[in-house]
Amino acid sequence: MTSVLPRMGWADLPGAVREAVEARTGPVTEAERIEIGEQSEFASVLDTSVGRVFAKGTLIDGRLAARLCTEARINPHVARLSPRLLWRVEAGEWLVLGFEYVPGRHADYSPGSADLVRLGRAVAALQELRCPDHVSRRVEQRWAGLTGQAHMMAGETLIHMDLNPGNVLMTEGRAYFVDWALACKGADWVELALLVPRLIGHGHSPREAEEWAAQFRPWSHVTAKALDVVADAESLKWQKTAADWPFPHIVRTAKAARDWAHWRRLRG
Repeated sequence: MTSVLPRMGWADLPGAVREAVEARTGPVTEAERIEIGEQSEFASVLDTSVGRVFAKGTLIDGRLAARLCTEARINPHVARLSPRLLWRVEAGEWLVLGFEYVPGRHADYSPGSADLVRLGRAVAALQELRCPDHVSRRVEQRWAGLTGQAHMMAGETLIHMDLNPGNVLMTEGRAYFVDWALACKGADWVELALLVPRLIGHGHSPREAEEWAAQFRPWSHVTAKALDVVADAESLKWQKTAADWPFPHIVRTAKAARDWAHWRRLRG
């Protein structure tokens, strides 16, 4: 999976931005551009005099700046689950965030993968976190344009909203969630529902994907009607996204969301 946005490399950043970053890290000796992700215009692993760091950035007046600010503000509250934010730089009309480097790989969501166990532990830990007061965006507001019944998704639980495998780093002992740019609050079962089409897109049947979600307590009290609403809204959202950005990973997710919605309709 690659970014649907063109990504700049370290050398492409304005000199003032690079100088401001190196004031925090010391000289950057090597930079590896990261192509996965869609919430920044620049993302690279930097080798510096203080060690490796993951840096991501965007123009301060760009459309992604608010999302990067969301990620910076929420980081202290999700420290149990995510790489730590080390520094924040604003220079040369750019906002750049520097994160602890985690030497992991992206998650494998395929059936039988051992990563699903660690993913499950991390999801359970996420649901125990208190949603920070500053997270004001609500999932029902965000989805109001997709369904007239978005109120069924309302709640006070912190939701990552985009736990695709590219946003889940696996190490020997645990899973890390990255890219919190879309975080909002909603019902405690919403994160689980959003994971269902992700699992379907990586080889699970709709039934198997829902059975995986059923291991978590919130799934026991979500109504079939609410899941129907989310499945239909997810299908609509991803069909629109795939029409605008027909990249393979988006088309795959769109098909998975459509298959889930179709399966639920057949169940009656």
